[in-house]
Amino acid sequence: MQLSSRFVLSCVLLASSLLALPAQASVGAWIQEKALGLEQSLADLERRDIQIDDHVIPTFVRNIDSDEPCAILVHGFTARAAHWFRLARHLPKEKCVVAMDLAGFGDATFHADGAYDAASQAHRVAKLMQALELKQPADVMGNSMGGYIVAQLAVLHPELVNSLTLLNASGVSSPEPSTLAKQIAAGQNGFFAKDLEGFEQFYAMTMSEPPFVPGIVREAVGRLAISRISRHQYIFEQVRTTVMDDDLRKIKAPTLIVWGDEDHLLHVSMTKTWRTIPESRVFIYRGIGHMPHLERPKQTATLFHRFTTKQL
Repeated sequence: MQLSSRFVLSCVLLASSLLALPAQASVGAWIQEKALGLEQSLADLERRDIQIDDHVIPTFVRNIDSDEPCAILVHGFTARAAHWFRLARHLPKEKCVVAMDLAGFGDATFHADGAYDAASQAHRVAKLMQALELKQPADVMGNSMGGYIVAQLAVLHPELVNSLTLLNASGVSSPEPSTLAKQIAAGQNGFFAKDLEGFEQFYAMTMSEPPFVPGIVREAVGRLAISRISRHQYIFEQVRTTVMDDDLRKIKAPTLIVWGDEDHLLHVSMTKTWRTIPESRVFIYRGIGHMPHLERPKQTATLFHRFTTKQL
């Protein structure tokens, strides 16, 4: 019997009420980690901490000894591997799955003088795949900055990529500016909100159909994001410096470009640029924002599975 995420969170909330409560934000962080632990269990994922050069990369895996291509799932800016747990749960149970906290994010190592541009992160993903000794080129999927990174992976390490799925991916020019792009041009970047009110306003921009998250948990996430502003600004400046428009024709892997038409962070018109990839096709979600894997995890998992098994 599968439990809904709402039910799981309700149970955790009930359990937390039996504890002597510390500060509110600490309770929210505790609830979040317990809920994510349950989602990890439901997805049958095992955590492994893997050393890649001078970074420790928390990695969540299942069926990595499979003879079939693994699903490599790469998160976006300020996100973490756990954002893939709901989608992973809906992939076939026999599917090999790998999701990691990218260097500098989640629980992974961050160095104040480190290299976190898309190419450097792509090389780390390649080294991680090699460390896991996967038996086949992988079906790689990335969201937002993660899409940029896996596209770089397809250019720099084509031998590792069986197929490429890009969810609202950054890294190319946008024919039309997004809401966020306009705000940044005006000197205001929601990623770097300095208070909880600003964080909530930005959070509302990220998804049109967000999953249920208690306010106490969102507050804990917001406080963590605020505490990491300087880190995220450092990484952001590295990621935003280049686009890969001129390299898209080098990508030989079959590519699925997925977008939510209500994305306020990266405008849907970017699909026209990504469509330059020779073997690519586009799927547009109606009424969905920046994170299809969180807004419609089951539908997105099914779409990914059908694409990678050549049923589309």
